[in-house]
Amino acid sequence: MRIIPANNHRRHRLPVLIFLLLLSGRASAQDSITLEYCYQAAVKNYPLARQLDMLRNSNSLKVANISKNYLPQVNVNGNVSLQSDVTKVTIDLPKGFPSLKMPVLSKDWYKLTLDLNQAIYDGHVTHYQKQVEASNLSADQKAVEIELYKLKERINQLYFSIILLQQNEILLMSNRGRIETKFKEVQSAIRNGSSLETNGSLLEAEMVRLDQQITETRMDRSSAFRMLSELISLPIAESTKLVVPAVILPGFEFENKRLENELFDIERSRITVMQNMVTTRWNPKIFAYGQAGYGRPGLNMLDDSFKPWWLVGAKLTWNPWNWNQNKNEKKILAIQNDIVKTQQETFDKNLRINSSKDIGEVLKLTELLKQDDQVIALRTKITRAASSQLDNGVITASDYISRLNEELQSQLSKEIHKIQLTEAQLSYLFTLGKL
Repeated sequence: MRIIPANNHRRHRLPVLIFLLLLSGRASAQDSITLEYCYQAAVKNYPLARQLDMLRNSNSLKVANISKNYLPQVNVNGNVSLQSDVTKVTIDLPKGFPSLKMPVLSKDWYKLTLDLNQAIYDGHVTHYQKQVEASNLSADQKAVEIELYKLKERINQLYFSIILLQQNEILLMSNRGRIETKFKEVQSAIRNGSSLETNGSLLEAEMVRLDQQITETRMDRSSAFRMLSELISLPIAESTKLVVPAVILPGFEFENKRLENELFDIERSRITVMQNMVTTRWNPKIFAYGQAGYGRPGLNMLDDSFKPWWLVGAKLTWNPWNWNQNKNEKKILAIQNDIVKTQQETFDKNLRINSSKDIGEVLKLTELLKQDDQVIALRTKITRAASSQLDNGVITASDYISRLNEELQSQLSKEIHKIQLTEAQLSYLFTLGKL
C-alpha cells in the first residue's frame, strides 16, 4: 500500500518539518501535516507503546530466574527436638566377664545443617519453561501492537472529519460571498424601486444563516483538532492544513495481513510448547546433593556429644505413573488449540465480510464521483439563470437562494464523496492489515 500526499511539491519538505518539530516539540510550526505523520506520532507517543520495553524487561528477568534452575540451591535448616525415648543397646555377657556400660543418648536432639542441591538433569523442564516465556512475550507484544494499529482507524476518522469541515467552511464562505454580492445588487435595485424590500431581507437573513453554519463548522473543526492533537500527543495549530493522501490500491484480492492473525499463530505455537512441557513430567530427574551439619547426635548415633558432620550423594526421581494426569492435560491443551483455530477461522471470515463491504463502498463512491461533475454543471447553469431572473424581477430572492443552496449542496456532495472514497480505500487497507 502506498499513501502519496496530494500536493507532491511538499513531499521533500516534510522530513525537514518533522526534524524541526522534534527539535522544537511544536507541531504548530508546521503549515501542513500528512496522515502518515499522524500515524507515526501516535504510535510513538501513545502511552501503551511504552509497554513493549516493559514486557521485554519483564521477560528478561523471568528467563534469568528460570536459568537459575541449574545453579546450586542452598538451604540452611535447624531443628531442635525432645523425644520420649531413645535407642538403647543392652548386651548380656556370660558370667565371669566384666559388665559393659553402653552409652545412653540424650532425649533432646539438636541439628543445624547447610544443604546443597544441584540439578544435573531436569528432564528438559527448564528448556521448555524458557520457550513458554518466549511465547508469552511474543503474544503480549503482539497484543500491544494490535492496539497501536487500531489507533490508525481512530486517526482516520478525526483526520478526514477535519478535512471535510475545512472544505465545508470554504464552500460556505464562497456561498456567503455570492449572497453578499447579490445583496448589494438588490439593495441598489430597491433604492431604484425595481425590486421589493423583501428580497433584501431574505438575502440578509440567508447571510446570517450562513454565518451560523460557518461558526458551527469552525467550532466542530476546533474540537476535532483538539482530539487529534491529544491522540498523537503533539500540539496542532488550527491553521494547519491536513494533506489529503492519494491512495493507490493494489487490487481487491483478499490477503489477511492483520496482526491478529499472527497472534493466533503465536497462541497455537505456545500450546504446542506447553504440550511438550507436559511430556517432561514423565522424564526422570537427577540431582547431586551435599549436606554439612553440626548437632547432637551426629552421624554416629552412639556418640552423645555435639559433632560436625557432612555427606554427599546423588539421587534420581521418576514418577512413571500419575493416574493419566499428563494425558488429560494434553487433551485439554489439544482442545484449546482447536478453540484458537476456530477463533482464527471466525476472524478470517469476518475479515472477508468487512473487506467485501469496503470494496462495495469504494466502487459505489467511484461511480458517484463520476456523476457529481454533471450535477454540479447543471446546478451552476440553473443558478446563473436564477441570478438573471432575480435581477429582472422574474423570481424572488427566496427562489434564488434555493437554487444557490442546491448548487452548494451539489458541490459539497462531491467533496464529501471524494473524502469518503479516500476513507473507504484506507478502510479497506486497514481491514486487511496493509495500512
